[in-house]
Amino acid sequence: MKLPQRYKTLTKSVLAGGFGTVIPLEDTFLRRVVLLKVMQDTANNAQLQNELKGLCKARSRHVVEVYDVILNDNGEITGVVIERLRGRDFSAFHKEAESNPQLYIKILYQLACALRDLHAVGIVHRDLKLDNFKESAAGVVKLFDFGISSSDGGYQTKQNKGTLIYAAPELYVPGATITPEMDIYALGVCAWALAHPKFPTQLLEMPPQTSGRASSISTVMPTADKQADGLHKEVIDILYACLDPQPKNRPSADQISSVLARHLSRNKHRGLFVQGMHKVFELSAKQPSVTLKIGTLGQLKVTYDGLRFSIAEVDGSVSINNVPAEPGNVLHEACVLGFGDTSLGSSRQWVTFFSSHPEVVI
Repeated sequence: MKLPQRYKTLTKSVLAGGFGTVIPLEDTFLRRVVLLKVMQDTANNAQLQNELKGLCKARSRHVVEVYDVILNDNGEITGVVIERLRGRDFSAFHKEAESNPQLYIKILYQLACALRDLHAVGIVHRDLKLDNFKESAAGVVKLFDFGISSSDGGYQTKQNKGTLIYAAPELYVPGATITPEMDIYALGVCAWALAHPKFPTQLLEMPPQTSGRASSISTVMPTADKQADGLHKEVIDILYACLDPQPKNRPSADQISSVLARHLSRNKHRGLFVQGMHKVFELSAKQPSVTLKIGTLGQLKVTYDGLRFSIAEVDGSVSINNVPAEPGNVLHEACVLGFGDTSLGSSRQWVTFFSSHPEVVI
């Protein structure tokens, strides 16, 4: 393969992948080491093009960057230059995650974000596994292998080229249509692989879970009811749902990333109540409860549990965005609280609620 002059081959190491070869290069113009991916069999160049399209469409912090494309004299793609990830891989960080629930959630959050961004542009990975993720030098977990991804919504399997333990039950059906839910199932298997060195026997069956559902990760990971920093039930439940044998029952990658982000931001939210131009009260982990009372119009008690701002008690006529407030209601990022019956017209009083949306720090 003829490379542009700016690239110098580093012959010390060549990395073999499942469907191609990865060659370290030095980009002499930008003075950095990059990776060149080429197919071992030129008949598989269609797979290389699939990978390139997927990488270019998914502009994500958690997906490896494409730097350049190598063409032959006929204008055909023969290689793609991608970002070199210099951090830890699965074999290096999974053991630490087994005993560190926060690290466990942080890694899975980044995997879910990669899937969220792929699915948003119509890309189904088809071979999601922990081996295909690696950290950057800055510690950001990124997905780097797209060799058998598909952007064709009607694509049907002719051969199961993925890794069997990560394959969803429906992939065993001849002619199965590729769907994002298959990636979600694989993410559920990733959650197990990250939590424990041994899989439940039900996941090893072919098709998986033929004899029944696999157990929850709560059987091997510390939980919040037994350990202060353990996994919350909401996290356990959504990861368990990823492995549901019925694709329609699995959560989306967006839902998963949202739940995990909320738990990574635990006790970091702030809720602000404002009436007119004046701050009424601020809720936080230090001040987790407030009772708002406006004369005889109504009274509302709001609590913060580290994850959400919720209505604990209601007395009188109080509404949230003109819907009657009830205990258990969650106050979202911005809403208006009305005090007093609607029949009072302009005599009603209004309090605006705002909550912060802390950024997840990786």
